[in-house]
Amino acid sequence: MAAKPKQKPKLTDADRHKRFLAMAREVGASDDPKAFKTAFKKVAAPKAKGVSKR
Repeated sequence: MAAKPKQKPKLTDADRHKRFLAMAREVGASDDPKAFKTAFKKVAAPKAKGVSKR
């Protein structure tokens, strides 16, 4: 029977946060609220007028 590979240690919140920030920098993410609104409008469907949810 083959030996099980060692499991990776779980990341702490601080390590996870560092990885998140590094990836955000790598992809060129912006923390500007106007940039967020512009990008969100490109991917979100506009609200339909006169249609109500039940």
